Amino acid sequence: ENAQGHGSMPDDSAAPALSRAELKAKRAAERATAASKKESGKSETVLGPSLQLPNLHESDYGNVFIQSHSRCETRTWTTVSELVPALNKQKVWVRARLCTSRRQGKALTFLTLRQGMSTVQAVVFAKEGSIVAFAAGLPKESVLDLFGEISLPAESIASCTQQGVELQVERLYAVSRAVPTLPLQLEDASRSDADLAADPSLVRVNQDVRLNHRVIDLRTSANQAIFRLQSAVCQCFRSFLLSEGFTEMHSPKLIGTASEGGADVFKVEYFGGDAYLAQSPQLYKQMALMADLERVFEVAPVFRSENSLTHRHMTEFTGLDMEMTFYEHYHEVLDMLDRTFNAVFDGLNQHHSTEINKVRAQHPFADLRYSYPCLRLSYKEAMALLRTKGPPKLEAALKLADEPVAIARLKERLPAPPPPRG
Repeated sequence: ENAQGHGSMPDDSAAPALSRAELKAKRAAERATAASKKESGKSETVLGPSLQLPNLHESDYGNVFIQSHSRCETRTWTTVSELVPALNKQKVWVRARLCTSRRQGKALTFLTLRQGMSTVQAVVFAKEGSIVAFAAGLPKESVLDLFGEISLPAESIASCTQQGVELQVERLYAVSRAVPTLPLQLEDASRSDADLAADPSLVRVNQDVRLNHRVIDLRTSANQAIFRLQSAVCQCFRSFLLSEGFTEMHSPKLIGTASEGGADVFKVEYFGGDAYLAQSPQLYKQMALMADLERVFEVAPVFRSENSLTHRHMTEFTGLDMEMTFYEHYHEVLDMLDRTFNAVFDGLNQHHSTEINKVRAQHPFADLRYSYPCLRLSYKEAMALLRTKGPPKLEAALKLADEPVAIARLKERLPAPPPPRG
């Protein structure tokens, strides 16, 4: 009886008849419910499931919540710059930012991935399209984990630094989603003045926007290269001097008395007293030489409370200082300085041409011209050159710049002598 009853038609006479208005409302509610379910399913496809490292195997795509106490020791990482044709058909894990995404149909999405200054194209393909929709819905600048096989494209990918390879994505996880709308776009922040002048319709990112969102602005290739070149300069300086028998030292920067005569220093409160930011490690370098260290150098910050006539203010900068004893003539020190500069310039040109060209692409400049040995001028030759070729402000200041005037100005900066007694 139960089986027969289950298969029989319902008895409509048992339920009260619905009015036309009620029937219309019921059908509208059913349509809204169906649309909600459809939209919910669509949203889930784009946003993806939430996962943690231990259960990555549950889905080929999704959002990963990384916890410090969770480990996934089965993954070995490869940097984007290491993706080269020699890795063809090898499967790798890559973590990178999403630079651009472009969907083609339901089953294909192209991604451009960026890690530092390196970029590579990734291809997301799937018949059912779930991972494809997930990839297409990711915001720019999101941090992604991708697993896939390296393949060789039929044509070089000119828009990427890794032009000879692409990544066939099999698994894709969003580690950190960016907000959908960023305050500035990297392609806008990466344009040169020449590009902006040629096409006035292009977006110009003003300095205040760059500084207010500096974290994003620093992701441009030119800014990345500038910081890497700064590091390279210090590395070349340090490596050369160490090879010449120098000892690296670390002098104090917070000192109890004003150094170098007490002028142009920053004074700070120090536990009820006064302290000063060091203008220079000069005194400590000389002490090191008198302590028989003979050759010392330092790479450290320098603080000077002074107004600058140049576009580059010197209130805070990184100083590359060196000090050495000599045997017979101070030209021994000049020779060492000459070789040091040459080592830095050669090191940049030989090992950091990529960074140099990245900066040049946005901020054009001519190649550095230098010679070894470098040009040496006498004091009189240098003053004559400044009078004829120097900046206008400097030329005006040097009109009366001879040795007696220089000595007089030096005396003006010295402390006044004490008044006579009695």
